[in-house]
Amino acid sequence: MPPEEGDFLCGRWVWDPVLRELRHYARKGKRGEDEPATVERLPPVRSVTWYRWSQPPMQSHTGEVMPTRLSRVVAEYESGGNLTVNEDDRECARKLAGAIAGAYGLPVTEAGAPDGRRGGNLPARDAMGRLVTRSGRTEVALDTAAGEITITLSKRPFGRSRRQLRTTDLRRLELGYEVKGPLETFTVWGVAGPEEEKLPLASYSGYEGWADPEEWRQFTQDLGRSLGVPAGP
Repeated sequence: MPPEEGDFLCGRWVWDPVLRELRHYARKGKRGEDEPATVERLPPVRSVTWYRWSQPPMQSHTGEVMPTRLSRVVAEYESGGNLTVNEDDRECARKLAGAIAGAYGLPVTEAGAPDGRRGGNLPARDAMGRLVTRSGRTEVALDTAAGEITITLSKRPFGRSRRQLRTTDLRRLELGYEVKGPLETFTVWGVAGPEEEKLPLASYSGYEGWADPEEWRQFTQDLGRSLGVPAGP
């Protein structure tokens, strides 16, 4: 007997929490829909990890365009081995991870690219020892040695305006993170003055899931200590 629409957890996946069994059915209209295409009955699970990452557009060996935003659920068995589910629909992958983890009373660990995070994405200082960040028409240069922050705005059609703040005007640092499409951006914001103006002091953008968040958290903490201000996420 084929499953009812309400039986599906998401997509074409059915999760049986009693049998702890994951079933995947072919799409409607395809032969053999009455029986699941794949069935996996899970032994005791020790951890569940939900990986999310992005990559440049690619083609398979058949010429099919592969998605840039990917998702994977890995359930590690206590006896060794694992169940790996690749699911392009991230909301569906989140539900799968939550359902499996919930059956064993486990949390879901969220991670980036399954090949491992990569460090070395921190900004380099320029020849004058400054951290220079550009965002649109605005450039922010942090000179910790001179104790100055220079904000330069390019005007249209030409010309520039420039103003300076002292690093003593900084009240705290904040580490920001956002994802737009396949790209992620880490930004260290300096919050300055009584009006709490936010200035980008350091930034990195790249494909989602590859940069090491801990490296950026440590960088923010170290920069805060050098400036004598608190730093947080």
